[in-house]
Amino acid sequence: MQLDFTRASATTGTERARRLPQASPTPRRRKKAEAPHWERGYRSHFYRNERGEKLGEVRLSDRGDMPVVYHWAAGNYSGAEGSLAHARMRVEETIGFGMRQLALF
Repeated sequence: MQLDFTRASATTGTERARRLPQASPTPRRRKKAEAPHWERGYRSHFYRNERGEKLGEVRLSDRGDMPVVYHWAAGNYSGAEGSLAHARMRVEETIGFGMRQLALF
């Protein structure tokens, strides 16, 4: 068997490469960081991050205590509010403030 080198292809290598569809690499998407979420409980609610670490909490006052008060705690801050919505808002504000605060030293 003999090879015939006198035959030339009808297209050159560069033209063939231009005609072939090139698969462009698709950019990898980064996993979006989950936002902190509220975990409901019977007499308390917890504010947790994506790893499950507790960032803050809201507890209902003891049974029989009047008036009914929601005690909240987040980081080094704590307080009491008259409604669950306000207590949750305080926890979220405190956590947000702590995450934005710059280190002093």
